[in-house]
Amino acid sequence: MSDAFVARQPIFDRQHDLVGYELLYRPSLHAAAAGPTDDLKMTSVTLVNTVLAIGMEHTTNGVRAWVNFPRELLLEHDFDLLDPTCFTIEMLETVACDEETIAACVALKKKGFLLALDDFASGDEYAPFLELANVVKIDVLATPTEQLRALVKRLAPMKVQLLAEKVDSATKYILCRELGFSLYQGNYFSKPEIVQRKDLPIEALGIARLMNRLVDSNTHDRELEHEFRADPGLSYKLLRIVNSAAAGGSGIESIQQAIRLVGRTALHRWLALMFASSTPRRTGVEAELVLSAIERARLCEMIAQRSGRAAVSASLFMTGLLSRFDAILGLSMGDLLKKVRVAPEVEAALLREEGPYTPYLTLASSYACGDWEQAIELGSRMGVLNQMPEWSSEASAWARNILQLA
Repeated sequence: MSDAFVARQPIFDRQHDLVGYELLYRPSLHAAAAGPTDDLKMTSVTLVNTVLAIGMEHTTNGVRAWVNFPRELLLEHDFDLLDPTCFTIEMLETVACDEETIAACVALKKKGFLLALDDFASGDEYAPFLELANVVKIDVLATPTEQLRALVKRLAPMKVQLLAEKVDSATKYILCRELGFSLYQGNYFSKPEIVQRKDLPIEALGIARLMNRLVDSNTHDRELEHEFRADPGLSYKLLRIVNSAAAGGSGIESIQQAIRLVGRTALHRWLALMFASSTPRRTGVEAELVLSAIERARLCEMIAQRSGRAAVSASLFMTGLLSRFDAILGLSMGDLLKKVRVAPEVEAALLREEGPYTPYLTLASSYACGDWEQAIELGSRMGVLNQMPEWSSEASAWARNILQLA
């Protein structure tokens, strides 16, 4: 297991109502600043942690997320992965105003995103950005009062909201109100707070391999499915992607279905962000939980395949895999299923021990846990008791091979 971190600092309007959170990269729980990290890495980690690890519902509680976008992500149109009703794109002051970046800003505005200019630079060469922007953020701590007055006067004819950034005192806040700022952010109101959640780490090598296979037209969806099945972290993040507001998917039955719903182009972009933010897998207890999740998933799948229910074997693989994710992520099963909305049959088995998938999951679980009384009763009723020792060993060997632990 690893921990996912995002810092958030609130943004208020003139009525002191909360209108958004700027999301900020933090490398650890107690870090007060981003540290020596490049802009691409910071934004990639922030987006992956927010959307795929922690979840928008926990990070922003329904208000807008404001996220810095460096030039690379703008030109790649990575904003396409996000929901325009949930995100404001902040263009960093280091992004040059040229034909490519202007075109990217036009595209994101057409998608419905709000555009904010971060730490606004006042040169005339930035005029095209001003015409597209909804908000201009001004560092009021670093800007002398007379220069601030002149800048506000210059921006007055533009159809933009002014956001006072780094407001550190009541005196500075009163000045900004008098000058006409409509949005406020800074330590005077609230310092950035860190939001934390447990996450399944993913390996950079596996991501790179999968990215290469995604762009290969000769790679079948079944082969891609195999790559995801081999890494619980990737499987979980795939389900988070397909359940995100931008993808609009729910009721997922299998990994292959999730791949088709997301689409290879969007999936490749998400993987690029994950690659930039990936960390090595830990060992110990967490590794054993991951191993048990894959073993259980494979055993559920095998029982279905070899007892006349091959049509639902992919769904049962997912059911078995998710059955251990509550322990892996430190969540209740109810909270987990709020993050990944699965098919009703899968949810019924995981949450209520009901429905057609429950006997398969219960048999695999009881066999793995050594609950022999229940395993014998269920295995006998399903007519597979004699095969279970062999299938269990086979599932274990398959899982260890997949994780390269054998």
